[in-house]
Amino acid sequence: MSTTVTTVGDRGVRLERVFPALPEVVWDTMTDPSLVPSWWGPAHHAPVVVEMDVRPGGRWRFEMHAHGNVFGFGGEYLEVERPGRLVQTFVFDPFPDAGATEVATLVPHGDGHTLFTVDITHPTPEGRNAQLAGGMAEGMQETHRRLEALVIAAGSA
Repeated sequence: MSTTVTTVGDRGVRLERVFPALPEVVWDTMTDPSLVPSWWGPAHHAPVVVEMDVRPGGRWRFEMHAHGNVFGFGGEYLEVERPGRLVQTFVFDPFPDAGATEVATLVPHGDGHTLFTVDITHPTPEGRNAQLAGGMAEGMQETHRRLEALVIAAGSA
């Protein structure tokens, strides 16, 4: 399976992937701070979870240490409805005014599978284009492959 990345309008990106587990398993895996370093971002730069308060109004912050630099990502959880909907803001530290809003949905899909969709909306077309030019599509393939491995392991536990 792979993640489909498509543009939506001039400011949006949609990610879609089917995971071989129920929505509850996918949700619990992706919202467990102890598991985030095992799947989020590139494998060679696993993030440190600085903060992850998964509730409406809660904050999240991950930091990746690479090449002597710290790359920080963070935001706020706006909606949290286990196991079907997670809405959050996403800000990459070097571009604090270019933050996006991400709406993730997890829907049962066939026998024991989940359709995972993330709709990302940027404030400007330039922000969306910069994210795509920065390798986001390739990065999401790796990130979701690693998440899938954890989901499969959790589903068989």
